[in-house]
Amino acid sequence: MRYDTTLKELFQTPPLRLLALLAGAPAVELLTVEYPAVKMRRPDLVYRLADGSVHHLELQGTNDAEMDWRMLEYYTPLARQFHCEPVQYVLYVGNAPLKMKGVIQHARLSYSCRVLDIREFDAAALLESAAVADNLLALLCHNGARRSTIRRILQRIARLPEKQRLDRMQQLLILSGLREKQVAVTIHEEAEKMPITVNLMENAVFREFFLRGEMLGVEKGERRGEQLGRAQLLQHMLEQRFGKLPKWALTQLAAADVTSLEAWGLKLFDAKRLTDVLPRQTNGRQRKTN
Repeated sequence: MRYDTTLKELFQTPPLRLLALLAGAPAVELLTVEYPAVKMRRPDLVYRLADGSVHHLELQGTNDAEMDWRMLEYYTPLARQFHCEPVQYVLYVGNAPLKMKGVIQHARLSYSCRVLDIREFDAAALLESAAVADNLLALLCHNGARRSTIRRILQRIARLPEKQRLDRMQQLLILSGLREKQVAVTIHEEAEKMPITVNLMENAVFREFFLRGEMLGVEKGERRGEQLGRAQLLQHMLEQRFGKLPKWALTQLAAADVTSLEAWGLKLFDAKRLTDVLPRQTNGRQRKTN
C-alpha cells in the first residue's frame, strides 16, 4: 500500500515525460474515471492525447497472474464511457523479473494489453524532464539505481521549497524499497554530501526501513547474514553521525547479535554522542557513561 499510494501520487502530478514515452505523444488531459460496482473500480490513470485517443495505465509492483483479466474488466466501461477503443498499458515497477504477458486467448475471446517494465526506459530521459515526478521515477528506470543518477535526483530535490523537499525526499525513500536494498543506503550517503535540510536520521520512512531491515542486503531470517548486514549498516550510520569509529566500537558491532543491533539502532536517532548508542566495555564489563 505504501508503494501503491506513492506511485499514484506521482502519476497524478503527473510524470509528463514518462507518459509521453509510454504513449508516443504527450498527454493533454487527465480524465477522472470511477466505476461503481459490487467492488469499486478506479483505474490508476486515464488520460487523453492530442489526437483524441484515450490511454489507460495501471501500475504494478508484483507479478499478478490475474492482471490480464483485471485489465479486461476496465476495457468495456472505458470504451463505453469515451466511445473509443482505449489503449491500455500495465507498467511494471517491481524488482523481480517481469512475467506478466497481458494476453487472453480463448476460443471465443481474444484480448491483449501492453505490459512494460519501467526498466525498458533509460533514467536519463526522465532526469531531463521539468516534472519532479519524472525525476523521482527515474530511480526505477534503467540505470536509475546508479550513484550518479541518485545524485542528480537529489540535486533536483535540493532546489525545491522546504515543504516540497521533505515530501519528495520521503517519496524517493519509499520508491527505493522497490529496488535492491543498497539503493536506500546510497540515497542516505549522497544526501549527507548535499545541502539538503532533511535529516534522514529523523525521517520516519528511513527509520522504518532501518528497523524493518529493508535496507539490508539479505533476507530477514538468515540470522548470520542479517547480523552482518545490520552491523555494517549501523557502522555506516554511526560514522556519518560521529566520524570514524574507534576500535572498541568496531569490536562491539562485530560481536553484537541482531537484538542488540536493533536496540542500538533505535538509540541512534536521538543520540548526541557515540556512547549514547554503543555501551563501551572494559574488561568484559559495560562501562557506565554520564
